[in-house]
Amino acid sequence: MSPNIALIVVGTFCLLTSLSSVFVAVLNSRHAQHKGLSEYTFLGDDHPAHYPLELETVALTPENTVHYRIYTADAAAEWESIFPAGGGFLRLGESQRPLGLAMFHQLHCLARLREAMNTRQSTEHVHHCLNYLRQTILCDANPTLEPVIPILGVRSVNAEVPRLCRDWTAVYRLAEENYRMTKGASR
Repeated sequence: MSPNIALIVVGTFCLLTSLSSVFVAVLNSRHAQHKGLSEYTFLGDDHPAHYPLELETVALTPENTVHYRIYTADAAAEWESIFPAGGGFLRLGESQRPLGLAMFHQLHCLARLREAMNTRQSTEHVHHCLNYLRQTILCDANPTLEPVIPILGVRSVNAEVPRLCRDWTAVYRLAEENYRMTKGASR
C-alpha cells in the first residue's frame, strides 16, 4: 500500500471513530436529559453529567473592582467568601455522595492561581488549575465582541461590554439549599 493511501485510510478511520464517539455522546446526553435524579443510584458512574437546573439568562457587564485583588491583606478572605457553605459540593442520592459543581471548581482554581501569584510558587495543583480554566474557557466559547481600544494597540480590548450569561445565583442557591438539606453530610 502506498504511503498516501495508508494516510487516507488512517485519516478516514480516525474521522469515523471521532464521529461515532460524538454520535454516542449525543445519544447518551439525550437519554440522560430524560432521566430524573431519583432514577440514579449515585454509585460509581451512575450519576448525571449535569445537574438538571434550569438557568435563566442574565446580563453581566465585566468591570474592574477594588475587590478580589492578589496582594492585599484582605484578598484571601475575599476569595474565600465566594464559596457557599459546603464549598460548592452537592450531596446526592441515598449515600449522600459528594459531587462538585464545575462553577465552584473554576472559582477554586482562580483562588489557587491567586495564591500562586501571591507566594510566587507553583505546584502540580496550580498547573492543573491553569489548564482546567483554559479548557473550560474553550468549552464555553463565548462569542461576545469586545471592541479594540485604538490607543492601546490591536490586541487591547474593552472587556466592559454587556454579555448574556446563565444565572450563577441559581447555582449558589442550589449549593446552599443542598448543604442545608443534607446538613453538610460528613466529608
